[in-house]
Amino acid sequence: MTTINVIRKKGSRVHPKLALHFDYWMLLAAAGLIIIGLLTVYSTTFDLGLTLYEGDSGHYIRIQLLALAIGLASFMIVMIFDYHILRRFSVIIFGVAIIGLILTLIIGDETNGARRGLMGGSIQFSEVAKLATIIYAAHWLSSKGDRIKMANYGLVPFSVIVGLVCGLIVRQPDLSTAILIFGISFALFFIAGADLKQFALAGIISAAVFAFLVLALPHAAARWDAYLIALRDPLDAGYQIEQTLAALGRGGLFGVGPGASTQKFIPLPAAHTDGAFAILAEEYGFIGAVTVIGLMVVLVWRGFRTATHARDNYGALLAIGITCWLGFQAMLNVAVITSVIPFTGMALPFISYGGSSFAVSIVGVAVLLNISRDAALVKRPQPQNMAVQ
Repeated sequence: MTTINVIRKKGSRVHPKLALHFDYWMLLAAAGLIIIGLLTVYSTTFDLGLTLYEGDSGHYIRIQLLALAIGLASFMIVMIFDYHILRRFSVIIFGVAIIGLILTLIIGDETNGARRGLMGGSIQFSEVAKLATIIYAAHWLSSKGDRIKMANYGLVPFSVIVGLVCGLIVRQPDLSTAILIFGISFALFFIAGADLKQFALAGIISAAVFAFLVLALPHAAARWDAYLIALRDPLDAGYQIEQTLAALGRGGLFGVGPGASTQKFIPLPAAHTDGAFAILAEEYGFIGAVTVIGLMVVLVWRGFRTATHARDNYGALLAIGITCWLGFQAMLNVAVITSVIPFTGMALPFISYGGSSFAVSIVGVAVLLNISRDAALVKRPQPQNMAVQ
């Protein structure tokens, strides 16, 4: 089979006639989640705006719309270029994320004993670190080839890289995000061809570190204890678990109606962030909840499909990493809301309030669409004014 390489003028820019050859199913799924997310954010925040910002019910939704504008602007920039340009700048992108995490620990805004954001919490580098780590890890792993099976070339240096990111995030503290980044990174490590014995060893060590952190961090230990109590006796479940389940129960099949949730008015803590899915299920019912899950499933399906059609290892690993990030995060959030796992501070992509998470998730989808477009080049006839080797 002959590989078609399109020669582009002006470096890595994509020819305008090829710009729209991407996965429309993925785009539609992401657009649907964004629209539902904006509706959910306004529903869960208008009362907070009225209370905290002198009657300004639109305070939070304006911030989310600003994040949407930033995300869409970044989306357009990403779609102009071939995604391989990210490989060229992966070290810089990763370095910026590390510097941002360090600055967050030094000068970040402290809220409830945690330092997780800059500029009043509007910039969270832990969200940037998710995508930055995937971009760098995909580059690093794809460049190693079979040497990844050697401990001194594979497991040890990769563990140091991932451990640096996760360690900085645990210091905030944000254990759930650190676990997410760790899980994504080692999923990529395994898929890239890691030695199974080394991978198993890394899993055992990681489980031990996770158990230690759960016991060492007071907020993590408290959430684990509350979860165990709920397992033994659901009637004695923790307050947050009770309120999320109450929201799900009130929603029924069709929900109480848009904006009609009562759980968002104080009973459910963090209703606009971690608990957004519970409020969505209360207002739109089982049908609404399944719709959101269905859209996420479509996004993940098309993401993995993009990975299988990518024209090189870097594109495949990058697509798998981004897909795992969005899929794992959504799965963890839904599992928390339904009390399958202990409560964690994990936002639902595109649905929960949070400018950094919202904008970075949109950029992640842009990269996936870029990879899908690149894969389509081998299937579509080339424009006549393009040179083909």
